[in-house]
Amino acid sequence: MEEKIIEYAPILIVVLLFFIQNNFFVKPEELEKIHREIIEEMNEKMDDIKDDFSHKYVELNAYKEFQTHISSELEKVRIGIDELKAFLIAGKENR
Repeated sequence: MEEKIIEYAPILIVVLLFFIQNNFFVKPEELEKIHREIIEEMNEKMDDIKDDFSHKYVELNAYKEFQTHISSELEKVRIGIDELKAFLIAGKENR
């Protein structure tokens, strides 16, 4: 067994040196750098999405307030139409 190791040791050393020279193995510093870059890129994309979202959609509270306002205005219009109908019917009956 030791003879096989001694026989293939130079080849293993050459292969390891090749991998080291060509940066085949990733160092922790390089991983951290890439990790930071990915996080920064994702944060920029999230900011863009938030900006797009805020320009295209309204907040739920604003929508509910608008809906309440429209409902009250429609109720006023309905009451006005009912009063107008009553006035027209009363005017027709008086003729």
